[in-house]
Amino acid sequence: MQKITRLSAAALAFSLLLAPVVQAQADELAPDTPAEATTELPAEDIPVNDSEIPVGDEGNNPEDAGSKQLRIATETFHAFGSPQSSDLKGFMPSLYQGKWFMPNKEERRKCIAKREGHNNYKSVSAGGLYRGTYQFSKALARGAAWMMQKEVRNEMGQSGVELVQELRKTPMNQWNRYWQDRAFWTIWRKGAGSNHWSGGHRSC
Repeated sequence: MQKITRLSAAALAFSLLLAPVVQAQADELAPDTPAEATTELPAEDIPVNDSEIPVGDEGNNPEDAGSKQLRIATETFHAFGSPQSSDLKGFMPSLYQGKWFMPNKEERRKCIAKREGHNNYKSVSAGGLYRGTYQFSKALARGAAWMMQKEVRNEMGQSGVELVQELRKTPMNQWNRYWQDRAFWTIWRKGAGSNHWSGGHRSC
């Protein structure tokens, strides 16, 4: 966690440059206490589709160069600790909106986040096996970080990769909101990983 703090400090100047852009988005964000995730499959077993936009999500339109650059800049701000990503309670629209994000599934994500971790990103299950608002096991969280690393390198460079590598050593309930949202969509993988949240006392 000390290295994450150092990286956050290193990104502060960059973050300040993006503050006006992110503030416009922040004005639209409004917040809305753990059930355990059920089926557990290794992250490596989830099929990988490297198409730019996941098939079946027509609402997520391909980005032009300008909008992609803006998205990556905004997400980099969140990745290193924006006010929004540091707010770990309540529901917000997904801070991650990259290629695995599916806007048509946002209500489903909202239901899962409430059912599993009561929209508390610091949540820990009674037995300590599941963490974060999406209630990832330690193995699944490590797998998600490994799966994110290539895309993060392309988007945020080596400092982003170093941060992801630190996340692999960090309990998920200590990840900020952005990384937990990104991990959810990475594992969801246009529905291929939905079985990780197939149980619970309330259907989503």
